[in-house]
Amino acid sequence: MNAHDDCVSAFTIDGAPVRGRYARLGADSIHPILCRHDYPRPVALLLGEALTLTALVGALLKTEGTLTVQAQGDGPAPLLVAEYRAGGGLRGYARVVDADVGDERRTPAELIGAGALTLTLDQGPDMAQMQGVVPLEGATLADCAEYYFEHSEQTPTRIRLAVGEEVTTQGAQWRGGGALIQRVAGDEARGFTEEDWSRTQILFASLTDAELLDPALPTDAMLYRLFHEDGVRMADPLGLRDRCTCDRGRLTALLNRFTREELEDLVEPDGKLHARCQFCARLYLLDPAEVRA
Repeated sequence: MNAHDDCVSAFTIDGAPVRGRYARLGADSIHPILCRHDYPRPVALLLGEALTLTALVGALLKTEGTLTVQAQGDGPAPLLVAEYRAGGGLRGYARVVDADVGDERRTPAELIGAGALTLTLDQGPDMAQMQGVVPLEGATLADCAEYYFEHSEQTPTRIRLAVGEEVTTQGAQWRGGGALIQRVAGDEARGFTEEDWSRTQILFASLTDAELLDPALPTDAMLYRLFHEDGVRMADPLGLRDRCTCDRGRLTALLNRFTREELEDLVEPDGKLHARCQFCARLYLLDPAEVRA
């Protein structure tokens, strides 16, 4: 395992009203999620970007809660969902109805279709759920997310997302990398000028996909490359893990809402009810009597 993978870190730039986060996803997060289903490569790339984006934005959660990034439309992959839970748990899923989308990267609208990108923050039953919706009009998922922050949050934001495969002795492994910067209100310590934000954006734009994905390039070294003239401070990283929330009890409670006749129609030849989690693909075999109880 690479010590710099599967984590997200917050950072600040000395003397500038800018905050940011940097995420690296690898063998313990993005790889098992993308390998679990036989996605066409363009769909896997887009879902990987959504997972990376969810980690970057979800890392703002200080307490229990869930951030969900969902894109829904009428295209060959009409539904894509990525979820981050406080503490670093990630899961994701894409529904594909037409796998004939080639091997090259496609825009979100080409895969999802005419639709929208929705970000939902759920901080538990005692807090109001917050949700923002923007059209899928950007050339990349990062473009769509920037539009969301600009119009729904009124927070100038720049985002870079990269997903690719690293060839290792164990075979190809999915990797993801992403970075986010936001302009924040100035104070006595940081002040504020448009030049600060413009300069930071120019430096940030020089970040390449290869740098975001390079397993040999530590996060602190990457940030130093970008902002060494200004000075950059990185907080302790938060670990990221592939972690589904499905469980036997939850599925049993869901099936318990069906009538006896409906349950009987769902019983398989082995006498069990078969329930498979769309996210992690785990198959649950449930006894009908257990469900009715």
